[in-house]
Amino acid sequence: MDEQFGLDSVAAEEAVASVFGQIVAVLARRADAAIDDPALFRLSNTLFAAFARAGEDGLTAEQIRAACAAFPDEVIDNRLSVLKKLGAIQPAFDKPYQREFRASFTSYVSMLFVQRMLAHGGQSELHQLLTMQKIRLEGGQGTAEEALEVVVGVTTALRLLVAELVALTVGGSVEALRERAPLLWNAKSLIDQASAVHEILLKFWPELSRKCGELRSAIAAYEDASTNASARLMTAAGTTRALHLLPPEMWKRFARQATLDELAAILDDQVFDAPAPWHDLADLAEAVATGPQPTGSRSTPPRSRIPDGEQPNQQSSDTEAERLARVAEEVLSGGESVAVEQLLSGMNWVTARRVLADLVAASNNDQLGYRLTWSGPVQVQAGSVPSWLTPGVFERERRSV
Repeated sequence: MDEQFGLDSVAAEEAVASVFGQIVAVLARRADAAIDDPALFRLSNTLFAAFARAGEDGLTAEQIRAACAAFPDEVIDNRLSVLKKLGAIQPAFDKPYQREFRASFTSYVSMLFVQRMLAHGGQSELHQLLTMQKIRLEGGQGTAEEALEVVVGVTTALRLLVAELVALTVGGSVEALRERAPLLWNAKSLIDQASAVHEILLKFWPELSRKCGELRSAIAAYEDASTNASARLMTAAGTTRALHLLPPEMWKRFARQATLDELAAILDDQVFDAPAPWHDLADLAEAVATGPQPTGSRSTPPRSRIPDGEQPNQQSSDTEAERLARVAEEVLSGGESVAVEQLLSGMNWVTARRVLADLVAASNNDQLGYRLTWSGPVQVQAGSVPSWLTPGVFERERRSV
């Protein structure tokens, strides 16, 4: 496909595939029965959008291929075969040799369910379950069997949630816990809802007191696990700002999609101590001028190692000048000048660096009559030594030594 995807979109699609794999795991016949290619999700989205635009007329096989032209033919064929076999795509009319197909509403809703699971980590489903069960059981309208089913289902869900959260908090890395932070969202609300369901069960079905005790234990365990996980994330984020409780992608998504009012609401509880605007400029200048000035202690400047009145060792200076003169004459080989790039060509970098240092030292020595000048732009030649070089000339300068 010609469409290019960035790292953010690739990570998001891999997350979709991971969530889908967890959802269908309880229905899969084999471990490789669920798809794990994010491209197939994009194809399904494209396909259902095309069916929605087509309306009750449906789409022919040729129209389906045209709508999914961005995908390879073998991928389209494989996906159509699976969707037809599972009933996600069905014949539009019950007649032989008909060519039109229509899409199943249930199949598309299942994709929306996957997206919601990806966004909320499954906790929104638990919220909805508790809300529906509370409405269902209020006033003792349900049967004892239905009440038993509710208390067992909610207890099991909370225990699984606690087990995963404790494992991430105690044995997992901070990065893994931060990625699964949706498990902490609305923890107080979730506890309140589960407690309300527990009160209804215990009030109308006292015979379930033992099961309700297990539910109370699961609620308390979830509250403790949420508190411990939050404490670890807060410690990792620092004491002043807990900005890393959520992944960076979520902050960026909020900044892109939020309205002006939502962005401004972030600063509602912030207080800024701005300078008072009623101070006169002359008063400020006088306050600065009359204020105490810092008097820091001054350090003693460095002194030369050579005692006062003495000169450096002339013998060592002459010896260094003689060595540089020998190097210069060897480089010039009796001539008046030599190009630096010609001189350094073919040398290894260690030797070239030493020769260049000696030429610079000879040019800066007032006792010698040599000069090193540079000109032109830097030349870059990959694979050569040196790989970059500035054109220059080392020449003999006629002056008294």
